[in-house]
Amino acid sequence: MKKRERLDLIKKIVNENDIETQNELVQLLEAEGLLATQATISRDINEIGIIKIPTAGGRYIYGLPKEKRHIPQSSPSQPVGKSIKKLGLLEKCLHIDVVPGTSRLLKRLLFENYADLIFSLISDDDSLFLMAQTEAAAQKIHQEVSAWMRER
Repeated sequence: MKKRERLDLIKKIVNENDIETQNELVQLLEAEGLLATQATISRDINEIGIIKIPTAGGRYIYGLPKEKRHIPQSSPSQPVGKSIKKLGLLEKCLHIDVVPGTSRLLKRLLFENYADLIFSLISDDDSLFLMAQTEAAAQKIHQEVSAWMRER
């Protein structure tokens, strides 16, 4: 199976199922006849831009953002705003707590929109630490990300 076909199959499965873990996704792909490692699926999830979104029952499942690629500075897709749990600002630094599994997409969006304002950006599964070039740059990014949160 070609990569594009694999990515399309992943999107289809994510849209049709409530998937909480990458292992569940790997199992569903195997049921469709596609053998792939968890590492490959993890890279595919990142490339597609799949994020964890909250359900009405309080669980978090994989979902596709409404807009996949470039997102204008003042208008990210709704799932991205929903993934941000807490935002803090201290001088040139921002700390962002997110729904587990969504930090890579947010990191990519921040770099796409603010690369010239960012000195460094470190992320793990559920948080990001951003150091801006200046305090003014940190305040600008903080304002924009705050707006994303309000648009949820």
